[in-house]
This record gives sequence, C-alpha cells and structure tokens, in this order.
Amino acid sequence: MTPEEYCQQKAAQSGSSFYYSFLFLPPQRRQAITALYAFCREVDDVVDENSDPQVARTSLGWWRSEIARMAQDQPNHPVTRALHPHVKTFDLPIDQLLAIIDGMEMDLSQTRYLDFKALEHYCWHVASVVGLLSARIFGFTDERTLQYAEKLGLAFQLTPISFAMWAKTREEIVFTCLFQSCSSSRCRHRTSSTPNTAIALNV
Repeated sequence: MTPEEYCQQKAAQSGSSFYYSFLFLPPQRRQAITALYAFCREVDDVVDENSDPQVARTSLGWWRSEIARMAQDQPNHPVTRALHPHVKTFDLPIDQLLAIIDGMEMDLSQTRYLDFKALEHYCWHVASVVGLLSARIFGFTDERTLQYAEKLGLAFQLTPISFAMWAKTREEIVFTCLFQSCSSSRCRHRTSSTPNTAIALNV
C-alpha cells in the first residue's frame, strides 16, 4: 500500500462527507488535502482511542517528532510521507501542523473553558488552523481568504459546542423543574443552572 493509498483509506473510513468533496479537486490538490485530513484523523484518534492520558501524550509527542522529521525531509509514517511533497508545493507552515497536535493535547488536560477567549483559543487549534492549511491547498488569490477560513473553522467548532450546551441546559432546566415540583422529603435538594459563568465543553 502506498502512502497515498493509506491516506485515502484513512479518510474514507472516517465516514465524513468531507472525503467525497475531495474527489472533485484536481489530483494534486486532492492528494494534498486527503493527506492533511488523514493526519488530522491520526492525531485525533490518539486522544479518542487512548484511555490513558499519559499514553496519549506520549503518542502525540511521537507525532511532533515525526513532523520535525518531515520538515527535515525524513518522514517515516505513511501520512507524513504522503504529506511531505505538498508542504513545499502549497507552502504549508510546519508550526500550524504542530498547532493541530497542540489542540489534540488540550483535550487531555481541559474540558471546561471559563470565557469565550479561552474557548476561541481552543477552537483555533482544533479547527481554524485546519481551515488555514486547507485554504493554502485549495489555492487562494485574496489574503482575506485566510481570515474567512479562520472564522469558518471557528464556526464549525462552535456549532456542535453550542448545540451540546443547549441540550445540557435544557436537561438541567427539566431536572430542576422536576425537583421543585416534588414535595417529598427526599426531594428537598435544589439544583442551580448558571450557564453564563462557565462554558462547559465535553470532548
């Protein structure tokens, strides 16, 4: 299996509709975005599939070293071997690839953000930076495209978070109402919902 075939299989197995949109791109851009997507899947799976945070951190550390090897033209993994030629062709910043890994590591240490600035910082690392890299692969002629890509990535990440917050708040409201309507001595506890004091992000 070639590195390109490995990335294509990785992307197809994700079940994401993104994969099918890649098929409409010219061959070189399609291979580049598929390799980038496969990289994102690999580092995301490190966090999702490891129950031990320390093991996950060690694996992410390996990926940082692998990105460094790729920058020195010595990639080992099929994904970085597939991505390597496109780094120069599309001028993909190495620090942005490393930022994606940083974002995955955030999931291991923090799941609650107390203000929007902190949440936005997280979203930039796990979504906006992917948009910035993708924009370079797709090809852009207007610098404002990078601003749009950054904001679109933020929107993509905030949408499921906002829905999860709405669902959680709705559950708490129902839960509170049930407790307040119970006159039994076993139901004297009260719950309070304060969604404005903290942004809860379950990842």
